[in-house]
Amino acid sequence: MSDRLDGHKVRDPRDLHARVEVQLDQAAEELTRRLAGGVSYQVVRETVVEAYRQLASRAKVHGFLPILAARLAQQRLQGAP
Repeated sequence: MSDRLDGHKVRDPRDLHARVEVQLDQAAEELTRRLAGGVSYQVVRETVVEAYRQLASRAKVHGFLPILAARLAQQRLQGAP
């Protein structure tokens, strides 16, 4: 959903949030596969979301945060330092 304001395209922030949620779901699904079932999807999803929130609180650019959150979650779930 979008509209125009002074000739500029304006996106509905709810749409942007929904897209991030889909990306986090996809990242959690992929990470669950990579962990070969050693960790439940729910635990992986919660870890990805927690990592995303932590990164987003300091980030100036948010475009790659779902991917970075998945990597951080993977490190945490595999016990990397």
